[in-house]
Amino acid sequence: MRISAVSLPGGSAPNEDAYLVADRWALVLDGITRYPDDGCVHDVPWYVARLGREIKHRIGSMQAGLPAILDDSIRGVSGEHHATCDLSNPVTPGSTVGLIRREADRISWLLLGDCTLAWRDRDGRVECRSDDRLARLAGAPVASVGGVRRWPVAYVATVRNRDGGYWVADADSRAAAQALTGSIELDGLSELLLCTDGITRLVDRYGYDWPELFERVAVDGVEGLAGLVREHERGDARFHPESKRHDDATAVHVRFQSASGPSL
Repeated sequence: MRISAVSLPGGSAPNEDAYLVADRWALVLDGITRYPDDGCVHDVPWYVARLGREIKHRIGSMQAGLPAILDDSIRGVSGEHHATCDLSNPVTPGSTVGLIRREADRISWLLLGDCTLAWRDRDGRVECRSDDRLARLAGAPVASVGGVRRWPVAYVATVRNRDGGYWVADADSRAAAQALTGSIELDGLSELLLCTDGITRLVDRYGYDWPELFERVAVDGVEGLAGLVREHERGDARFHPESKRHDDATAVHVRFQSASGPSL
């Protein structure tokens, strides 16, 4: 088995994405761009780093499922700053989450927010799972918040971590139970990609399909995906002047070298 990963910041600001990998699991996190007046003395990279650390401390335990691990991890981060920050603020720092873990003869997965998991079997068949609840919020109002096109806070308060809206990891651990989950049989599994939405722009915005992305990785490595998305963003005339042209972009690629007993 071979694991490779890439994470590129969208600009000069600190990268609000993160990834962690180990011999049996991997995760990607995509911090939610900060709003002014979010009630927190910490920035988004602080939240992302703490959430990654909390998950890392728990995910090796096979006694707990991935939703329970995420629930406990969200609670752990909240415990670190509830005394200094207003965690009831609707735009308190948060993150999307993608997790995979080897469990006997299967890969279990969890997606919360707009992270994506795609995998290919040894016959070339590709499947993909993504939490698209955010994308399904049609007609959402847009305003200039801190010089960037964002949803107004009042609207976020009605849809973030609410039934009928979308779910992310922030201070509300109930979000973990709303994550998408599933498993993939290891037998016949060739490779997988776990990505934040900075990478999946290639599919959602630029017309690629997942088989093409796997082929790109085979030729240029996982770094090739990040370079490709930057190339398209630079030439994209559709961005609004206040939109974020370059998003943080993170991907973890896992290639299984044998059909019998790959170890993640």
